[in-house]
Amino acid sequence: MLVGIQQSIQKKLLKGLVAPMIFLYLHASAQNNLPDVTLSIDVNTSLTELLSIIAQKGGIRFSYNPKKIPAAQVVRYRVVNQSLTSILNDLSEQFGMKYTLVEGQVILKPEKRADKNNASTFTFSGNIKDADTGEALIGATVLLKELQTGTVTNAFGFFSITVPKGSYTISSSFLGYKEYSAAIDLSASYQQDIALKEELPVLEEVVVSNALPDMVQEITAGNTHVRPKVVEERPALFGEMDVVKSLESIPGVKMHADGSTFYYVRGGNRDQNLVLIDDAPIYNPSHLLGVFSTIIPDAVNDMTLYKGDMPASLGGRLSSVLDIRTKKGNDQHVQVWGSTGLISTKLGVEGPFKKSASSFLVSARASTVKWILQKVDSDIKQFDFHDFTSKVNVRLNQRNHFFFSFYTGGDNYFNNNTGISWTNTAGTLRWNHLFSDRLFMNTTLAIAGYDYFLYTDVDTKTRWNSHISNINLKSDFSYFIKPENEVTFGIGVNGYTFNPGNFKSDTTLASIPSLSVRNAFEVVLYANHEVKLGERWGINYGLRFSLWSNTGEAFEFVFDENRNPIDTLYYKKGENYKQFVNVEPRATISYLLNENASVKASFSRNVQNVHLISNSTSPFTSLEVWLPSSINIKPEYSNQVTLGYYRSLQRLGTSVMAEAFYKKMDNQIDYNAHAETLLNPLVERELRIGTATAYGIELLAKKDEGRLRGWAGYTYSRAKRKFADVNEGRVYNAFYDRPHQVNLMLAYDLSLRWNFGMNWTYSTGAPFSSPISFYMYNGEEVPVYGQKNNDRLPDYHRLDISATFKLNKNPEKRFKHSVSFSVFNLYGRKNSLFVNYNKTESSDGDFEIPSNLLENNRTTSHFYLFRFTPSIAYNFKFL
Repeated sequence: MLVGIQQSIQKKLLKGLVAPMIFLYLHASAQNNLPDVTLSIDVNTSLTELLSIIAQKGGIRFSYNPKKIPAAQVVRYRVVNQSLTSILNDLSEQFGMKYTLVEGQVILKPEKRADKNNASTFTFSGNIKDADTGEALIGATVLLKELQTGTVTNAFGFFSITVPKGSYTISSSFLGYKEYSAAIDLSASYQQDIALKEELPVLEEVVVSNALPDMVQEITAGNTHVRPKVVEERPALFGEMDVVKSLESIPGVKMHADGSTFYYVRGGNRDQNLVLIDDAPIYNPSHLLGVFSTIIPDAVNDMTLYKGDMPASLGGRLSSVLDIRTKKGNDQHVQVWGSTGLISTKLGVEGPFKKSASSFLVSARASTVKWILQKVDSDIKQFDFHDFTSKVNVRLNQRNHFFFSFYTGGDNYFNNNTGISWTNTAGTLRWNHLFSDRLFMNTTLAIAGYDYFLYTDVDTKTRWNSHISNINLKSDFSYFIKPENEVTFGIGVNGYTFNPGNFKSDTTLASIPSLSVRNAFEVVLYANHEVKLGERWGINYGLRFSLWSNTGEAFEFVFDENRNPIDTLYYKKGENYKQFVNVEPRATISYLLNENASVKASFSRNVQNVHLISNSTSPFTSLEVWLPSSINIKPEYSNQVTLGYYRSLQRLGTSVMAEAFYKKMDNQIDYNAHAETLLNPLVERELRIGTATAYGIELLAKKDEGRLRGWAGYTYSRAKRKFADVNEGRVYNAFYDRPHQVNLMLAYDLSLRWNFGMNWTYSTGAPFSSPISFYMYNGEEVPVYGQKNNDRLPDYHRLDISATFKLNKNPEKRFKHSVSFSVFNLYGRKNSLFVNYNKTESSDGDFEIPSNLLENNRTTSHFYLFRFTPSIAYNFKFL
């Protein structure tokens, strides 16, 4: 009986369950069949628009989350008489999607892959370079389209991506180059170099839409990448392209004035900026008394300015690091280039020792201005500057790469009796080694030196000489865990020698005091981790540890509270004394608002142990003395917070950025009134120690491609200083406190042969101390000052223009040459460098120094340079 009841219940259940299941199956079959139609499509558009076209032509509906699939990716898609099923299968495979049909709707989802922790993973690595020259392309992107993930090349053009086993479409791109795309089957780890070809000049407007623009994608803040083309297109004084002066276009950077390469970044002093050429420091990057910088632009491959928020691998300065990478030399064929203008001529030769394996570069620049100045002043005996840059590159195999680079440059200015000269020297030996596809090492030995000479008697060669030199050995490691997850770490040792200025002569100078030469060494350890957390968050954090130690032989003075010397300490040769240990944390957090916008916040702490001692703001009379942190000079510190918003306007091909910063600096150096810093063994007692504060907001819009290109920037910032023994302890404006600054730089290709450039800049006038009265003492007029920096120079502004005409009608010719015309300060603005108060104005409008100052009505006169200044230059290149 029970068995019968059980069988009866089973029959009813089967009947009740099977019938609905059959109905649902038949219904689903009717709903989940794609329309039996064929389509022909030929478009170049986004995936979103392509799906809309398919839906309209095929009579179907799509449902998807645009954030889960590459909806914005541009695709070139062409099919003829293909079924819907075939098209959807093709798109699913191409874009890493899967589709299902529910209720007549095509639902698109990203294809789920096996757990990456359990699945087999392999590494695709290599170098990205210029196809014609072999130059490394720094910051080039590598993208796996199916995963919509990728990476960028490092400072040597190397990349590494570790992903699950599978077939992928690899895409590589770089600004100004054709995109490279290829299919790869990643069933094992392997290396492959990618060569990108430069885009040929075109007049049609081209808007490039990459997956994510640099400023939006990078998990960093406060840095600006400047490509050599930006420097090339900027109108320049005397037609001389200038790497350092091109920084003027970057918000947050303030140039000293006309006739100077001094620059100030985010409220920091000029010695708080570090200039590196292939990791070797350049202590005075200026020529012609500051009119031009020392770097030959044609020898530069890449440069980046870090405005305080620098990676843990860089340090030693509070405000900025300008990281310049020179070209390694064309490894495909011999290339000769050069130019000549009104004040200098330069020539460069590069080519392969062995094609694709080794190469060289040699470039030189020499001034031609002496003959012009001797017409003006016959007392001038020597007035010249020079540069020499060379590099050798040897690639032994896929895992070992060696570089040697050398730079020297100098200036000489002599009249009949006196003169000045200075010399920069820098050399770098570098070894790149791949331990594995994921672990990259760069070991560098860098040597640099700077000498400044002031000749008081040319005949006896009596000269004052200050000197700084250093040798640095470091190893940097990069471990690529997976895309968007990289760890860098390293160790470095630095040795320094400081000569604060001593007289030398062919005769004895027993009456002149001798200053103690100082020595120091530094050990640096650092680690940095950059990782993407999910689809939107990213973090870049690091720690830099430094140990600074002074080394004998040296004399150090001990001062009392009134700065009177009370003791002298002697340290024998090799003896270590007065150490400073510092930890410098830094971190940046990034949040992706959408595919084209992000916000970032960062904090960084920096320490500086080398200090420039100079109580002059003039670029023409600066006697440069460098001193180390020691018993009487503490390290300088800065803490900086940055908030930023970054957006890409892809339809316009434009990126915009807004950054706000606040920076607090401690142990800053200023000077007592009438401080004696030259030939003073007790120079430390002339120093005053205080604090500084800087804050501001920086706006930048830039467009780097198309017929019309340009940068537009605005900065509002303040720089305040406070010292207990300066300005009666009250806060005062720093010399570089110039609240408002506007920069506009444009380049336009009128045709394939004509290019025009324009640069306009404006800034609030620089503060200076204006005397409130004068009095006579021993026949000399002495000014009486009130508040420090109580006045301002007139506002600064000027307009520069340029035009370049390519003399080749056929751009494919191997010999290319052009003529550049430029005008610096087109409307002749009188931009004051400084003010004189010891003159009177005559009836004809001239200024003269009166014989009796007290009985004459003084008037102020302004000194300025470079009003309307035209120039012409001839450029050539033989490929």
